[in-house]
Amino acid sequence: MLTDLQLLQIKNSILRILHIPGNYTGGILEMAVVADYHMPCEKLREECRQIAGMLKRQDAFFRNVRLNLLEWISDEIIIKEVTPMPYLQMGRVFQDYGQREADGAKTLDELCRQLKLFYARSKVILVLTDGSYRIGKQENLEDYLQPFLGRKLLLIENGSIERINAV
Repeated sequence: MLTDLQLLQIKNSILRILHIPGNYTGGILEMAVVADYHMPCEKLREECRQIAGMLKRQDAFFRNVRLNLLEWISDEIIIKEVTPMPYLQMGRVFQDYGQREADGAKTLDELCRQLKLFYARSKVILVLTDGSYRIGKQENLEDYLQPFLGRKLLLIENGSIERINAV
């Protein structure tokens, strides 16, 4: 469960990302949320509920969001879907959590490669993780984060905002 201070830090970080010159100019906001399936289901569901609720209360443009959800199970299994923000807030997107086996290696550079390839249009990318990933090749990670992904990516590890060394 996230504290009020953590939610405030997340909100401020998201607003800072949106105010980067040239990032968000209005219209329907496109976001991506990466859910690390190595986290316990209830913790993942609660953090997503809190963040989605906080964003919807924040401003009107968070009420109509094109939300891309990535279920990060391993490097080989990253399930991508578009879902409404209320489904994230209610936890409906995690109904199949028990059917997904969260085993196998997870590397941050492979996730960033996928994000750069498929989610370049997203204005904000939230990664909710427990920190059980590793970094494969640092130079690959640095390449994937440039020129824009590193500025849009917000890594929330066990409730706190973490910086990626390559940014």
